[in-house]
Amino acid sequence: MRLVDFVTNWSANILAIANVVIALGTVVLAIGIPYAIRTAARDERDTFYATLDRTYFEIKKLIIEHPHLAQPNPAGKTREQLIQYDAFAFIVWNFVEAIYDYSKQEKVLQVTWGCILRYEAGVHSAWFRRPENNKKFKPAFIHHIEDGDFLRETGHSAKQPADHQIDTAVTKRTKRE
Repeated sequence: MRLVDFVTNWSANILAIANVVIALGTVVLAIGIPYAIRTAARDERDTFYATLDRTYFEIKKLIIEHPHLAQPNPAGKTREQLIQYDAFAFIVWNFVEAIYDYSKQEKVLQVTWGCILRYEAGVHSAWFRRPENNKKFKPAFIHHIEDGDFLRETGHSAKQPADHQIDTAVTKRTKRE
């Protein structure tokens, strides 16, 4: 075998191996890139869901710290409590609007958070209906809430028997102190 034939055969073998490696790399990229995109999208969605959960938890923590926020009815509230409720209701409605905005992209949000959206919208519907508050939101969101029948009262604003028992116990305790 001559040196030229050896080098030519060797080059052809290396070229064939290189082509196989390039083909395998292309296949790996063809599979890997879509997989990486799906994984990144899933991770982003999971992070977003965790953020929604955390935000809603913080909203509910405000009620624990300030129980009067759970009652949208202004009767019996001090001026300070009315101001706090106004700010709280705005926070809740902004959260609801964020769910609405993101659910246009992530349809599963409508399913997952729809019950919370409906509940909070019902509880704070009187606040939302006030003309001075309505202008704080995008017209598309307002139409979605009004057309979707989200503003049905949940009955939360009326005192329930359990609420009355709690209020009575708190009043008795406060009088003793």
